[in-house]
Amino acid sequence: MTTWYLGLSTTGHDPALAIVDERGTLVFAEATERYMQDKRAWSVAADHPAHLAQALKAVGADPNKDKLVVASTWQTQKVDLPPDMVDLMMPADHALWLWHVHQNAQSAMGAGVMRQGFANGQMPDIKRFEHHLCHAVAACHQTPHDDAVCLVIDGEGEAGAAAVYDMTDRQIKRRWRSWGPGSLGAFYSKLTLLAGFDWRLGEEWKLMGLAAFGTPIPALVDALCATVTVDRGRLRFADTGIVKQALAMAQTYGRGADDPIMQGADLAASAQAAYAHITDQVVEAVLPDSPANLVLTGGCALNSSYNGTIARRFNVTSVTVPSAPGDDGNAVGAALLAWMDDTKQKQIPKGTGTAYLGARPNPEAITKAQDYCKVACVTECGDRSVAKVAQLLKDGKIIGVMRGRAEFGPRALGNRSILADPSVPDMKDRINMLVKGREAYRPFAPVIPAEDASLWFDHAQPAPYMSFTLPWAAGQGEKVPAVVHEDGTGRLQTVTETDAPWMHALCRAMGETAGVPVVLNTSFNIMGKPIVHSVEDAVAMFMTSGLDALLLEDVLFEK
Repeated sequence: MTTWYLGLSTTGHDPALAIVDERGTLVFAEATERYMQDKRAWSVAADHPAHLAQALKAVGADPNKDKLVVASTWQTQKVDLPPDMVDLMMPADHALWLWHVHQNAQSAMGAGVMRQGFANGQMPDIKRFEHHLCHAVAACHQTPHDDAVCLVIDGEGEAGAAAVYDMTDRQIKRRWRSWGPGSLGAFYSKLTLLAGFDWRLGEEWKLMGLAAFGTPIPALVDALCATVTVDRGRLRFADTGIVKQALAMAQTYGRGADDPIMQGADLAASAQAAYAHITDQVVEAVLPDSPANLVLTGGCALNSSYNGTIARRFNVTSVTVPSAPGDDGNAVGAALLAWMDDTKQKQIPKGTGTAYLGARPNPEAITKAQDYCKVACVTECGDRSVAKVAQLLKDGKIIGVMRGRAEFGPRALGNRSILADPSVPDMKDRINMLVKGREAYRPFAPVIPAEDASLWFDHAQPAPYMSFTLPWAAGQGEKVPAVVHEDGTGRLQTVTETDAPWMHALCRAMGETAGVPVVLNTSFNIMGKPIVHSVEDAVAMFMTSGLDALLLEDVLFEK
């Protein structure tokens, strides 16, 4: 009999599942939104029966002879603010809806597991662990370091929205947690709303990207900074009157959903500046006097613009942000904690660092696609796929790629990506308009061999999960205009021959064919939809968008 450990993310949004084997190895992790093709998968069970069945089959778990241990977080509520502050930070109906969604997710947890036959037709016993602890364990699992300071900053845990853990010899201990009420996640979500975007759709990304086009307004930045006080790293909202006054000022620089995007640029820049100022105080408070490895996680760790400044401004040896720092990553933390609890292990297992933990393309579906995709020229490339794709990119083509295991986390890292040549000046506009259907201002990411990163970026650091936005080195951004943001930065992805051999080889081939070893990378989806999950998803987007070609494993489809 084999014992498997199933972790579930059950906060009502961003559900996910993860599976750890009896050796403590993370063997599978996937967000539910991918399987459901429903952005953020609000109110969908993390143990959705069909998705769970697919995951268990992928790892070879057999309900007839194996044991399944189930784990999740045990938090009891998601919104922990005084009533008057709830009304200020989010509409009352949003808060009530969020609370009910979370309660429903907690109460229904385990029903999908029961369907798989592991619990003899009964609801399974569920191990429950603290929300922030799950964040920390998942993040520390992915760092290569044995000793680190782990800072969790998000919207809300069981209590408060920040916590600090010390990891020594891979054993973790909580130093403190902020009891609040005070939340940088809620702060940023509110400003996302004022800028005309919707936090429920995860559009904080749009606010962060828009900030590069605006100028921070000093009086507004000061007012926003005053809304959150930081005491030895702990967060707390200021008095209601101060918060109300700051948000009223922010509203004057805001925009409605139908107003021109750039109307909110100065608000976005001010929001990002205030966020950085407040977060700086937290980071400074948690770091020791001597250089340390910092692990940053929680939903706020998705702010790559801020992340990219940490290493050059603080006394740190390294900065690690996991591939899935949001609540989907808590599935990994819960599964690992269940294994540690069951086996009495005190050390967090050291992962390989890979983010490629999801499903593989179905080979039978690829074969069928060759039969019914009549409008495309189909080529079985074999080991020539890198050279073929590099030539197409040099020719100005836009290519969807679905190869190997899917990435775990919100960012496509080459296995579920849309790729293009970044040296083509109008490529960003072409992809945004013809393929993605999204706002013209939004940038794309450059993929660069890790060994070349310092040649292309100032303050270069390993960035395998697109977690850091950094300034381009002098003269280098001009060579790849399609991946240079308005403020002269880029959210880079570094690849190595070991961790991402196909993408690494493609970058090298682009250096030979196009003159620069850089590839434009964006997620394989259209605006408002998750990254593609099935072969059918990929083919549908290929057929209905401006993609010129589609690579399914090593089978190339060209229009």
